[in-house]
Amino acid sequence: MIFSLMFAFIDLFIIIIFMAVYGRKKKYSEGMLLGVHIPAYAMQDPEVEAFLEDHNKRSKWFYAANVIISTAICFLNLFYFSAFITLWCLWLLFFCCGAFFLLFRDHRRMYDLKVKRGWQGASGSKIVVVDTNVSASGAKLPFSVLWHLPVLAAGTALTFVPGISRLMKYSASWIFILIFGSMFLLFFCMHLVTNRVRNKVYSNDSKINLQVNQLEKRVFSMVWLSGNYANLAAYAVFVYFTVKQEWMGSWALICYISIHTAVGLAVLAGMYYLSFKKKEILDTDDKPLFLDDDIYWKNGWYSNPNDKRLWVQDRFCSANYTTNMARPAGKILTIGTVAVVGVMLVWMCAMFLKIDLTPRYLKVEGEKVTVSAPFYSIDFNVDEIKDIELVDRLPEGSFTRTNGMSDNKQMLGKFEGKEAGELRMYIFRDYSPILKIELPDYTVYINSQKEGEAEQWYRELLLLSVQSDAPRGAESPHW
Repeated sequence: MIFSLMFAFIDLFIIIIFMAVYGRKKKYSEGMLLGVHIPAYAMQDPEVEAFLEDHNKRSKWFYAANVIISTAICFLNLFYFSAFITLWCLWLLFFCCGAFFLLFRDHRRMYDLKVKRGWQGASGSKIVVVDTNVSASGAKLPFSVLWHLPVLAAGTALTFVPGISRLMKYSASWIFILIFGSMFLLFFCMHLVTNRVRNKVYSNDSKINLQVNQLEKRVFSMVWLSGNYANLAAYAVFVYFTVKQEWMGSWALICYISIHTAVGLAVLAGMYYLSFKKKEILDTDDKPLFLDDDIYWKNGWYSNPNDKRLWVQDRFCSANYTTNMARPAGKILTIGTVAVVGVMLVWMCAMFLKIDLTPRYLKVEGEKVTVSAPFYSIDFNVDEIKDIELVDRLPEGSFTRTNGMSDNKQMLGKFEGKEAGELRMYIFRDYSPILKIELPDYTVYINSQKEGEAEQWYRELLLLSVQSDAPRGAESPHW
């Protein structure tokens, strides 16, 4: 249940971010509506008013429906994890595609309406406007990316804290390390792009341009810096609790997730603060400059063969940067990223479906015993068995998953108990009896959903142990 609620919260957070950035009620700002430059008087046009009302209504229904659908999908985790993760990936794919389709389609409709009404402006211009005074001051605008280096140094030091090395055998530990590393690279790269992106011209007044560009770059560079230091704080929580308790408990995990959630909220807060302050500055401008480059954005993405830049500020969200699709590198980067993410999602779904749907069993061939299961098969010789018995339940205490999976239906893979030691679990929850096989290096627990199958495995192994005169301490069956 906790896992389902956690994913429901993550889904809600994703939807809120998308809605805040792409789905909020559209207003006329910086001479644009829905990313299309139109004159201010066009906002009074009946067709524009009807179009805007229709767009806002569809957006509201789209995001409300996705809150309901995503929440319902999360509770599939209570039944089959593979079904949940497959449907969740499909939902995430359709949600992201749907959000961009809704935005890009109406952006193109707005652009076509502009062309039809003759609100063309300078749409065919090949001129890039540059304010040389602002460009000369560009190096002084943002915070330096070198402020990320203390995060890298501290994170590296935490990775080598005494006592942390023994936890590296746990696959889950590597996930937290990878999260820290990937988040560090994300924030560092975003900061680097923010610092290097060309300053934008908003006005014929250089002071206004300097104010706005300084505001944008300082706010975003501070957001990326704050995000990385929060990332370090979350990683420190992981290290502290894993060293002190040998693993993260529920409260530690909540603390870890809360810190990362705060990062997302900080990004949103930074965007809203920037939007408010930017509007405040531009409202004082009596010489605004609107460069009509809509022809390069007409399909929702940037495609300008006359612009040599690879990265440009996104038209719909100033915190984002998008690629210039008129450049081969832009196409390769965008299509390649989508392809890699798609392959990873398909692989992940296939892996969990295989785990849930592939039968697991114990098979004896001569003196060799094989426990077959997806990704976690093992084999051993009969003479390695120290003890075999049927038990009604797993030993008392908690188990730490070192390389495997555990959900409401099953426990599969490598686990470790404080008293039980190294374990190999092939367990369907709520099924008994359980066959316990004690080996020199670890203990195997396996059961079956088929009635009588675990007892049959027990009899086979017991008979082979007797025939081979293997050392054992087997007790009589418990059924």
